Amino acid sequence: MSANTADFCNAQTALDLDTIRTSLRRMEDSIIFSLIERSQYKANLAVYNPDCSQLGPFKLHQLKSAGSNGCLGDWFIYQTECLHSQVRRYQHPTEFSFFDPLPEPTLGSTSGARTDRERILHEVPKAAQVNQQLLDIYRSKVVPALCEDGDDGNHGSTAVQDVHVLQTISTRIYYGLFVAESKFRTETEKATALIKARDRDGLMAFITKTDVELKNIQRVILKARTFAQNIAGGEEGQLAPAPSKDTTYKINPEFVGAVFRDYIMPLTKEVEVEYLLERLSSQ
Repeated sequence: MSANTADFCNAQTALDLDTIRTSLRRMEDSIIFSLIERSQYKANLAVYNPDCSQLGPFKLHQLKSAGSNGCLGDWFIYQTECLHSQVRRYQHPTEFSFFDPLPEPTLGSTSGARTDRERILHEVPKAAQVNQQLLDIYRSKVVPALCEDGDDGNHGSTAVQDVHVLQTISTRIYYGLFVAESKFRTETEKATALIKARDRDGLMAFITKTDVELKNIQRVILKARTFAQNIAGGEEGQLAPAPSKDTTYKINPEFVGAVFRDYIMPLTKEVEVEYLLERLSSQ
C-alpha cells in the first residue's frame, strides 16, 4: 500500500506546488521499487483469467457484483480495498478504489482534523476516475513487457504484488487532482474561460509543461538505473558502483521511463482535464 501523506486538512499546504512535487518524487521511488518486485515473477497471465474456478460460486458472485470479470487478481484487489475502506482510505480526496461497493468506513479516527476539515477539492466526476483504464494498461502492456513470459506458479505472490503496483500508481495519478486545483486557484480567470468554452485542448495545454515532463522522465530513468542495478559486491568505502558496459539491471530503466511517459503521465493529465471541466459545476 502506498501511503498518501498529503496534509489535506490545510488547503495552503496540500496545494503548494513545492509540497506536491516532493510527494510526487517520493511516489516515483515507490512505483519503481514495486515494478522491480513484480519483475521477479513471470507474467503469470492466468492470474488475470476470468471466472477463476478456485474462488467458487459465492466469491465469484460477490466479485462480479463489484464489477470484476472474476479473475484471481481482481479478488486480491477487492479484498484489499474492503480492508482499506474500513480504515477510511477512500475518504482521502485523491484515493479511489478499483471496485465497489465497499464496506463502510468504521475504524480509525472518527474525530479531529482528518474529519473536520475544509474541503480542498471539488466533486471529482466519474470521467476523471480512470482505474479501469489503468488496470487494462497494466495487465495488457506493462506486465508482458516487464516480466518474463510464462508461468512460474507463484499466482498468490503475483496477485499480492500487483495490488501494490496498482495502488501505488493509482495514488500517483490522482495526486494530479491537487495539481489541477492548485493551477485553477492560481490562474482562475484563464482556467475559467477555458472551462466555460469546454476547451479540452486548451486545458491540456494549460496543465502541460513539456520541459518539466522531460526532466521528470529523465529523473525516473536515473532512479531506475540506481535502484535496479545488480550489485554483486563492493569495495570498502565504495558508496555506489560505477556503471560500465558490464552493468546489469533487474529491469530495464528505459522501460520504467516509458511507463511514466506513455501511461502514468497521460492518465494523470486526463484526470486533471476531466476534473477541471467540471470544476465550475460544483460552485
